[in-house]
Amino acid sequence: MLKRVVIVGGGPAGLMAATQLLKSDCEILVLDQKASVGRKFLVAGDGGFNLTHSETPGEFREKYDSDWIKQAVRQFSNKDWIKFLKQIGIETKVGSSGKIFPEDTIKPIQVLNAWKQFLEPKVQFVLNTRFLDFDEKQLIVDKGISTPLGNPGETETIPFDYLVLALGGKSWPVTGSDGAWTSVFEQKGIALNPFQPSNSGLVLYENWLGDLEGKILKNIRVSCGDQSCSGDIVCTSYGLEGKPVYAINRALREMEKPVFKVDLKPQMTREKVFEVLKKAKNPSQGLKELKLGEVAVFWIKNFVSKQRFLDPKELAKAIKEFSIGIKGFRPIEEVISCAGGVADSELSESGELNRFPNVFVAGEMIDWDAPTGGYLIQGCVSSGYVSGKAIKLSIMN
Repeated sequence: MLKRVVIVGGGPAGLMAATQLLKSDCEILVLDQKASVGRKFLVAGDGGFNLTHSETPGEFREKYDSDWIKQAVRQFSNKDWIKFLKQIGIETKVGSSGKIFPEDTIKPIQVLNAWKQFLEPKVQFVLNTRFLDFDEKQLIVDKGISTPLGNPGETETIPFDYLVLALGGKSWPVTGSDGAWTSVFEQKGIALNPFQPSNSGLVLYENWLGDLEGKILKNIRVSCGDQSCSGDIVCTSYGLEGKPVYAINRALREMEKPVFKVDLKPQMTREKVFEVLKKAKNPSQGLKELKLGEVAVFWIKNFVSKQRFLDPKELAKAIKEFSIGIKGFRPIEEVISCAGGVADSELSESGELNRFPNVFVAGEMIDWDAPTGGYLIQGCVSSGYVSGKAIKLSIMN
């Protein structure tokens, strides 16, 4: 009798787990609570579809905070992901910052459709089906959600030989990643680390906001702890958005009173900034000669003491190491990704749950964190790869 593999979650982790099983002697079911798979995959493509990054595998892995996910990415690297995409007809290109995108004419939906078509000869997709519970041998689902003929609460028990849970984290719940599964895991005694916003905008105290909404702080460098990133920051009605502030989220989360530093003029040394300020007829003229933007000037004039403002040496130091304390992060439902989830102490190297043999977890529901720029999708496909590969080897043996 054919082994049955049930995969719950049709995001990149679940689809990659299914991909590894195509040549195995098994029945493959992919379940998703939405009317189509890959909802978050498509949403991620709205702001520029970063599939992965062109760094060397060693550099790439260091962007992750968890040894577990680093090992998964070692097994299925950025180069392996690009090779697979080419296999299904998706050509990629390297952007100016090293990020890897589909070729210009290829849209996110085309990537998803190509992947689905690659799977469809063997994979059965079961949609509008919500995960409710599981044990060692069977899965319980709600089959009646969001369908004209379905009745909410219409449960079904699905037996399996292997189960992969790729249920997502808690960010962007509209795509299906609502974190509802956590209560089931807690009841089973599976250790979870609390979900926290990641790659999130920063909420500033009101007096920092001014009339700056929509203004851009260009070509700056932010740092916090051992994390730093260069680029542009956008001012919003509540605070700041942009890759540089996303990149320091992890370090800020670890601080009791989170504060980060901004180098407002990273192209110049402190000594050079000091020379410009010293030669200027007054500090305001010096800021103008340094070509600091409206946001930087507003912050300096409002949050640098008069004594420091009038001292070229101290003002140069403030420009190069401008400190900003934050009020917090955006709600987890709004952010790009989240940290937290199933603790890696609960998992084998392939994502199998220690308490439930033949039950695997993959993707964002595992506690790992990474910046934007292709690392998030790569982490998901790599985790799906290791679970799918482990099941394939088990079936073969």
